[in-house]
Amino acid sequence: MKITDIQGTGVTQLQNEQAGAVESRADQKTETTQRATADNIQLSPKAKLMQKAGEAIAKAPDVRQEKVDPLKDAVNEGSYPVDAKKVANSIIANLLMER
Repeated sequence: MKITDIQGTGVTQLQNEQAGAVESRADQKTETTQRATADNIQLSPKAKLMQKAGEAIAKAPDVRQEKVDPLKDAVNEGSYPVDAKKVANSIIANLLMER
């Protein structure tokens, strides 16, 4: 069977419906995009607390100088006790972990 007349009323109506559907989808997409820009975010009390904690951590110094200075002085004076066995065990354990 060979179809030669494809410009009948049914085809034209279908083409018009499809064109309308495409335009409708484009309008919906634009409307969705416009609504998305107006969205709001609300944080829970727990999330707000976590945010404040993160800010406090970011403001805190990386080194607590009041703890470092006495240790540094003790090492320089030779009065800091070093347990050679613990140091050796720690070095060996770290070497074994690397493998």
